Amino acid sequence: LHSFPTRRSSDLYSSGSARYGVDVTRAPAALGRHSGTVSTVSYLPIVRRAMAGRSATRLIDLGCGTGSLLIQLCQADPELTGVGLDIAPESIAAAREAADRAGVGDRARFAVADAFDPASWPDGCDGAEVICGIGVLHEHFRHGDTDSGSDGGSDADPDGDGRVVELLDRYAEILTGDRVLLIGEPELRYDNRENDSDFFLVHVLTQQGIPRDRHGWLAVFERTRLQCARLYTSAVAGPRTCFYELTPGEE
Repeated sequence: LHSFPTRRSSDLYSSGSARYGVDVTRAPAALGRHSGTVSTVSYLPIVRRAMAGRSATRLIDLGCGTGSLLIQLCQADPELTGVGLDIAPESIAAAREAADRAGVGDRARFAVADAFDPASWPDGCDGAEVICGIGVLHEHFRHGDTDSGSDGGSDADPDGDGRVVELLDRYAEILTGDRVLLIGEPELRYDNRENDSDFFLVHVLTQQGIPRDRHGWLAVFERTRLQCARLYTSAVAGPRTCFYELTPGEE
């Protein structure tokens, strides 16, 4: 899933002469395809349940990859429409082709846009009742403060708790009416099950933000203009994931 020769892995893991995001880059289309397998097996039922609970018929999928989640949601519900957003043109091209093959290209639209910048979103996103982002926020914990009770901020660090708070407050500005933000994030685990160590080791060695447990996320939410109205959990496949249904906090 990454454009990086295996023979040079020691440059990344040992000597540090290779940098993630520069010498090691993601292959967006391949990553989207394989991540989509996990999404549809493990996360699809939760997103459907969250949308049904709000009688929602329109969804925005942040960091949609190759569109598997939105496409299958549209296949399961003929009343559903949605927009998938991803910053990688290769992923969006693959998503559009997949939607057409599945016969839902008229209801599942995809656009190249910055998931973290609503100003870059295309027309048609305003009517979505649910804005969903799975595994898109935790990477911003990298290089930042790890004490969720501190005042940290994006002025001092390009990423960190303050950066995540800033992004969530940006979403809060567009959560008008009954709109909600559904954030799904892998949970930090302490039970040392098989493959747990590998999952978190990859985050450490590639300098991505470390996933947190739900208590860590709830502490971050308390620093934002949002409140967590409901939790959904999934342990069907892939990393254990917790979904947070966020709504504007009380003034």
